[in-house]
Amino acid sequence: MSREELARAGFFPADWIPSGTRYLHGELLVRMSARGSLRVFIPEGGGEVEVSSGSLFEPVVHYVGALEGVAALLLQLQNLL
Repeated sequence: MSREELARAGFFPADWIPSGTRYLHGELLVRMSARGSLRVFIPEGGGEVEVSSGSLFEPVVHYVGALEGVAALLLQLQNLL
């Protein structure tokens, strides 16, 4: 899944990331809904992305792996989040 596909799926860059989180060194994309937020974190320099929900300080991690694997996960989570 590319950044363009993430944008079409409703993800947008986070405007602000509080200190004390693990999301400071990379790109954090957020999708908001009435049920809450879902985040995709793309670390600097590549590596495995993380899909999470819940608090930025105590996230519920749903996926860690290649960016290409996010599309299948989003389909599974669509009805849950």
